Amino acid sequence: MPDAELHLATEQGRAEDERWHLRKDGSRFWASGVMISLRQDGRILGYAKVVRDFTDRRNLEEAVRQTQRLESVGVLAAGVAHDFNNILTAILGNVAMVRRRLAAQNLNGDLEEMLIAAERAGQRAAHLVKQLLNYAGKGRREIQAVDICNVTRDALAIVKASTPRKVKLHSDIPEACPTIQADVGQLQQLVLNLVLNGAEAIGEAEGDVYVRVRIRDVVADELNRVYPAFGLQPRPYTEIVVRDTGSGMDEQTLQQIFDPFFTTKFMGRGLGLAAALGIVRAHGGGITVESAPSKGTTFTVLLPAEQERLEAPMTVSDSITESAKGTGLVLVVEDEVAIRSLIQHSLEELGYTVLTAENGAQGLELFDRSREDIVLVLLDIVMPVLDGAEAAIAIRERNPDVPILIMSGISDDEALGRFGRIRISGFVPKPFAPDQLAQAIAMARHGPGRWVGKERRQTGVAGFGPERRGSMV
Repeated sequence: MPDAELHLATEQGRAEDERWHLRKDGSRFWASGVMISLRQDGRILGYAKVVRDFTDRRNLEEAVRQTQRLESVGVLAAGVAHDFNNILTAILGNVAMVRRRLAAQNLNGDLEEMLIAAERAGQRAAHLVKQLLNYAGKGRREIQAVDICNVTRDALAIVKASTPRKVKLHSDIPEACPTIQADVGQLQQLVLNLVLNGAEAIGEAEGDVYVRVRIRDVVADELNRVYPAFGLQPRPYTEIVVRDTGSGMDEQTLQQIFDPFFTTKFMGRGLGLAAALGIVRAHGGGITVESAPSKGTTFTVLLPAEQERLEAPMTVSDSITESAKGTGLVLVVEDEVAIRSLIQHSLEELGYTVLTAENGAQGLELFDRSREDIVLVLLDIVMPVLDGAEAAIAIRERNPDVPILIMSGISDDEALGRFGRIRISGFVPKPFAPDQLAQAIAMARHGPGRWVGKERRQTGVAGFGPERRGSMV
């Protein structure tokens, strides 16, 4: 027992505390204790202590706090990612247009090389934004049938080249796992982040990283006790365990490791574990970590082993850009002036005449003036005065048949969910290049299908990796 507690009970006759205790088997439990001194004729004969186990209550309270903290930080991360996607759309889109015009004039050399460098820098920034969205659970996913055993083996093959020779990788992975519907790139990133984190915790010393994959039934008691913040239901799960013999972490560090930009390294973005958490949550799973200083760290991930089967996204050839060319009036409603300008130039190159508005209300005024001539509407979602969903409702009331493309830096599922049952002809995720916009326009005007609100029926727009459900209309 702590000396301070004993001292207080001796001096005042009573001491209370609430802390972690150890059972005889070595397991920890959180308990509230009251210690009293036993006295007779002013002499202390001994001490008595009553301890009440409050582990379940503490876990529940911690789960609530963790969920609230993650939700608030996730909202912040998604908002930052949205703003950055707007900026990157203008940067990458204009760079692509300048490169195309230089190529048309046979002007290469230093200008081309500088533009390629700028484009690569923008793409790296876009990848960073994608990690932020993954953390917030709002990243775009390309859903397909995935064997996690194969994904884990592939990730380990990649990570071997990045780990010091003194770090040994050990794996216990079945030959095959039941396939689940998931994003193979995100799952690979999840495994890479966890294994690299373990290798970096070992540093220059000799050590081991162990990776195990197995399928098992997880009961409600374990889910409520170990994964209370994830709301998981009893069912078969694929379990991925990554354990290292590194330096370990103290309690304070454990409370922060999933926060964006938190890192214990001298330099680094600190998004690896934050992105891992977002990927796990987006796939309906849970993650937990156990660690102590000098005792290494163990991450355990649960992913549902059985998921609703989803349609794989369609793909589109670059040649479809040619079919995007046309004539007529296109209404572009976007509050960012740089993106409005980019879209206008892109559409004019395709042969269209363009009307631009900076919010939904202004867009409706322009639509009312020229509704008979407008052949297509492009709507941003987040705008002042009148947002994209509200503008779409009003436009549909005026003209049920005009194609509407929506643009956003948030995920397609969340974006389309804001439109209820309004018919939408396609989704263009930011950042996008002029060729991607052209593909979306071609499919919106000539494609075989369209979105029908929350029914998630297949859209004619493809090649952007949305999660699809249902059938064609």
